[in-house]
Amino acid sequence: MKMWLVIAVGMAIHAIFFFSIFEIYFATPLVNGMTPHRSPLKPPAKRLVFIVADGLRADKIMELMPNGKSPAPFLRNIIQTKGAWGVSHAAVPTATRPGHVALTAGFYEDPTSVAKDLQGKEVMFDTVFNESQYTWSWDTPKFLAKVTGGNANRMFSKKYPGHMKWLAGINAEDMDSWVFKETHELLESAKTDSVLKSKMAEDQILFFLHLGGLDHSGYIVRPNSEAYLNHISYVDEGVKKVVEGFEEHYNNDGNTAFVFTSDHGMTDWGAHGDGTPDETLTPLIAWGPGLRTPAKESKKYRDGLSKAWSLTGFKRTDINQASMAAFLAALVGIPFPMNSVLPVPDQMFNITDHEMSEMLFANLRQLLAQCETLRDDRQSTSMRLTFSPFRPLDSDAVTNLQNDLQTKINSGRYSEAIDEVRRGIDLALKGIRYYTTYDRQNLWFSIVSSYIGWMIYLVSLLYEDHCGLSSSSQGPQLSRRIKGLIMGFFGILSVIIFMVLYVQSTTWTHYFFILLPCPIWMAVLLRFDVFKQMVGIGTTIVPLLPYLMLTFAGLEVIVMGFYYREIMSFGLVCFAAWPWIFKKDEIERRILIHWSVSCLTVAFFPAIPTGTRELNFNLVVVGGLVAIAVACFIVKTFATRQLAKRKLFLIFGFQIFILAVSIFIMRHTAEMAATNRRTPLISQTLSWIFLGLGIIEPFLVTTDIRCRLFSIALAWMSPFILFSISYECLFMVVMCWHLYIWMLMEANLVNDYKELPTQIVENGNAVNGKGSPEHSTRFLESLDFATISNQIANGKSRQNLVRADLRRSFYFIFLLNASLFGTGNLASVNSFDPAAVFCF
Repeated sequence: MKMWLVIAVGMAIHAIFFFSIFEIYFATPLVNGMTPHRSPLKPPAKRLVFIVADGLRADKIMELMPNGKSPAPFLRNIIQTKGAWGVSHAAVPTATRPGHVALTAGFYEDPTSVAKDLQGKEVMFDTVFNESQYTWSWDTPKFLAKVTGGNANRMFSKKYPGHMKWLAGINAEDMDSWVFKETHELLESAKTDSVLKSKMAEDQILFFLHLGGLDHSGYIVRPNSEAYLNHISYVDEGVKKVVEGFEEHYNNDGNTAFVFTSDHGMTDWGAHGDGTPDETLTPLIAWGPGLRTPAKESKKYRDGLSKAWSLTGFKRTDINQASMAAFLAALVGIPFPMNSVLPVPDQMFNITDHEMSEMLFANLRQLLAQCETLRDDRQSTSMRLTFSPFRPLDSDAVTNLQNDLQTKINSGRYSEAIDEVRRGIDLALKGIRYYTTYDRQNLWFSIVSSYIGWMIYLVSLLYEDHCGLSSSSQGPQLSRRIKGLIMGFFGILSVIIFMVLYVQSTTWTHYFFILLPCPIWMAVLLRFDVFKQMVGIGTTIVPLLPYLMLTFAGLEVIVMGFYYREIMSFGLVCFAAWPWIFKKDEIERRILIHWSVSCLTVAFFPAIPTGTRELNFNLVVVGGLVAIAVACFIVKTFATRQLAKRKLFLIFGFQIFILAVSIFIMRHTAEMAATNRRTPLISQTLSWIFLGLGIIEPFLVTTDIRCRLFSIALAWMSPFILFSISYECLFMVVMCWHLYIWMLMEANLVNDYKELPTQIVENGNAVNGKGSPEHSTRFLESLDFATISNQIANGKSRQNLVRADLRRSFYFIFLLNASLFGTGNLASVNSFDPAAVFCF
């Protein structure tokens, strides 16, 4: 099989593997057609003012400053004198759109929602806004404008002015002042506009204030800064004036409820998206009719937050963020959002048992209706013989439960009804979870079997190409009849699976996931002749088993590095010592020293905690200057050894000049961002040009391996500088140095070519003696990418598999991961710092 075809097929298969993750683990199945449910009794409040401070961490608004004062005195006074408070726990991904979906629709969107948000797609699902009589909102274009559906006559939304979408060049407080100003203008307009006044006098209306300024402040000045705390104080004062405005407009009639919260927090470096406490803990403050007033703490939370915030004397009620939708709906008596998957937080209320039982019963009916619709949806897409319902909630059980609860409520046994409703809600949530993940096991099995089959197939290609095995007439062959039977079997199996999926009206993506094992395993079985030859040489592989086991353990260590970056440093320290213990006699001492020092230097970076990263553009300048100095030294070396022609020196000089320009653009942009000024258009344009040149420049030099690799490093150093905010440039310089030393060291280890796992040894592949530095340098200078490519195409460069190949391939994977985790945590969305893209 041609190499390019293997790569193309592999990329397609891995694309399916990648997207299957979201389908299996993060799908958000939305069902429609349920009957809305609400309490039949009068709601606690007629209207609701819902305020969301985007990007506000719970600790920053709750804790006292060093001087003993609160950054939000008005809201803290609400907690201590007239309202309920707690912590709203957000879920991953902690971003604006999924956070608002959880707050207002009651379910958690999958991570692909972030991509949907960037694409500006409108989505259709039920929210508290849809269910309200009227909604007025002031927010970003990210959310409400995309869920209005056909309710524009009842949902009046204003969006931030266009210039406020930029990260730099604006005062973040302007975003919040715009919302406060628009809110006051609405209240003033209602004094002269009779139509508006009549609408605002209705019951079941919502006012939604999305304050986006704190999120932008966190990006620019970081949450631990004094400017961020000052911004909180500004928001607190603005909220105070908004509350006073609404109370004045409605003559303090006591029918307005207020809820203040946040969609997500952020890390100390101003990022969000992951699940750290700084990102998931958001404030919840609610006051108004039907809500409890401050009480003595009864339930003790073990996280120590109440004590840290000096609020131990006030009852705290934590909720899951998706419970907010049911909470808001219950406050003003509108139907619960039909896709809400969490119950109403009843401990936030101060209402009678009768009102509580009716409210919870309506919530239960909404959850049961969703569970039944999910069951019907799954049953309609499953064969009758294979469908397995959630037994505790079959039709008879649901009917009996509802009848029993209605009887208890009608007879005035409210406490019993409340207890039974809570048990019913727990059961309904289990049923929803069961049907939501109904197809998970089948999809999981298909993807895992495909993974295993693809790996086995690649192993057979590896042995065929490098161990002298053959699928031609030279080796044992499958007969045409057997091959036909194999192809026929998988063909018929694929057709049967396709028909079953079609009859079940399965989602089109499931066709790819479930059918994928068929062609992969057919290709595996058709290579039976190769596997038979592999078994024949199996006895020579036995000595390699300890090395295979050690490699497998090393791969598991790499996986652990996704969670604990410091493990990467430990691995690099081990590799720094390895040649001194096992290969000291084969490698020249100078290269050994360079290897160990470069390993230890690279190991320093993953050991730096990501939480301590601060903007340090001076360090970026230092890294860029070091890169220029190293580049000039290498160019001088090329001139001394006459490795490049005049044309190449011009290209290298141009690349070094671009590095210098990139340093200037980066530093200038950083200074402008620090003073809330936007990046000049010329700087943005040059940044994008340099990014594009990074792809083109390496192809302008010769295919000599040293010249080409040097050009690649220079080409990508420029955009790397533009993306850097701290020590990233130094990391790339050190990593390039380490990679070059690795090549020199491998060129020294010529004796490793003797370590063959098979009897098929070509004498030319084994060399006796110790590698010298001059030999390794000359060896690298003689290499040419074009020559190597031609040799591979003609099959002349085949090298038999040796034990050292395990080490090389493992270290390649290890360095790949070390490079991804060297300056941050690539496995975490919050590793991204918005300041990194200011130049663009």
